[in-house]
Amino acid sequence: MDILNLGLVEIKPYEKNPRNNDNAVDAVAASIREFGFKVPIIIDKDNIIVAGHTRYKAAKKLGLKTVPCIKADDLTDEQVKAFRLADNKVAEQAEWDFDLLNEELETITMDMEQFGFDLPLDEEEENYNYSDEEDIDEFEDIEKLEKHYGVPYQGNKSRIADIIISLLPSGKRLVDLFGGGGAITHCAILSGKWENFLYNDINPMITNLFMDAVKGKYHDENRVITREDFVALKDTDPYVKYIWSFGNNGTGYLWGKDIEDIKCQACRVILSEDIKERRLNYMAFIKMLKEKECKTLERLQAIEHLQALTQLEALQRLEALQRLEALQRLEALQTSNIDYREYEYQDGDVVYCDVPYEKLEKQSCDDYGVDFNSLEFYEWVKTRPYQVFFSSYEISDESFYKVKIKSIASLIGANTNSQKVNEYLYSNMPIREEQKND
Repeated sequence: MDILNLGLVEIKPYEKNPRNNDNAVDAVAASIREFGFKVPIIIDKDNIIVAGHTRYKAAKKLGLKTVPCIKADDLTDEQVKAFRLADNKVAEQAEWDFDLLNEELETITMDMEQFGFDLPLDEEEENYNYSDEEDIDEFEDIEKLEKHYGVPYQGNKSRIADIIISLLPSGKRLVDLFGGGGAITHCAILSGKWENFLYNDINPMITNLFMDAVKGKYHDENRVITREDFVALKDTDPYVKYIWSFGNNGTGYLWGKDIEDIKCQACRVILSEDIKERRLNYMAFIKMLKEKECKTLERLQAIEHLQALTQLEALQRLEALQRLEALQRLEALQTSNIDYREYEYQDGDVVYCDVPYEKLEKQSCDDYGVDFNSLEFYEWVKTRPYQVFFSSYEISDESFYKVKIKSIASLIGANTNSQKVNEYLYSNMPIREEQKND
């Protein structure tokens, strides 16, 4: 069964579709925009939609010209009608295990509310009356922009990079002093606000990953990294260390031992270089499903299962790397791997720091495998004769100017419990003429 790329104008919705899916279109569009069109639309022999009306509407909303389709031309007219209803009905019978769902959400730094998830609030927040002023989100329009900046890395700032860049002043050079995955540098280059850029991180492996991606090294990358590969290569290969690690943290393998074999096989199907190889890998994948007692899956359902297995994981991480190739001709980008205290200011520099977030109950934190002392950093910022910007949740030092970036669901650290928290841009000097500690 082949996947066809057809124009939207060639596909026809089923006129008698009994499913009202308009409320789901925005969430599905957000999913397609973030992860790509990973689940094909199923059509009959006349190109009428059997399953995928919501994906069809989402594609129209996004202005897509073509979409992947599977033609179910082996089904009779009666089977098509039955499958169309069954595809929608069986989904209603599944229920969430909310304890497990919350555990999963706590491991994801991405904004999941755009896909329809209502992240839990604590009792204090549920009873809190927000004022009209607090309900206004100054950066709502900016947040709607597609966010695929930098390389996948723990704490990546893709979701708020546009907001941060909009708050920073123009200048000669943007200095991304705690560069991490390079989201701020990437967004800054595309913004046109600065002539030159310094991307610095004390970890040379992450800067190497970023620059390799900029140079197009991963354009044809199709390796499927097993747990054994990960252990053997993670200390020398930045791609393996961060793209194939859980939460992009560079330490633990991407998947648990109970599911890694079927996840890897799913990736082999998608990354196969030719049709014969893909068919063999697909047959092996189906065999694995049956061995894991997935015997009731029909062929079409198995393909959708395959697509779902790869969402949010290695294939999307590769696509994020490939987007950086657009930067490869820019010569205004410099890199370094110095400690922030070694930085020497140049006239016209705009200095931004994406520091590890402070744990209020202790002075230092090691969220990123580096012992970082927040209070020492604050003192360093306050003694600079030039302006320094940094982002964080609420901090213990109240002497800085700050502007609210966004109220978000914090999913980093054991003590946040998925609560809504405010993220701020801080500085040792006024930000856009805001008053200190507004």
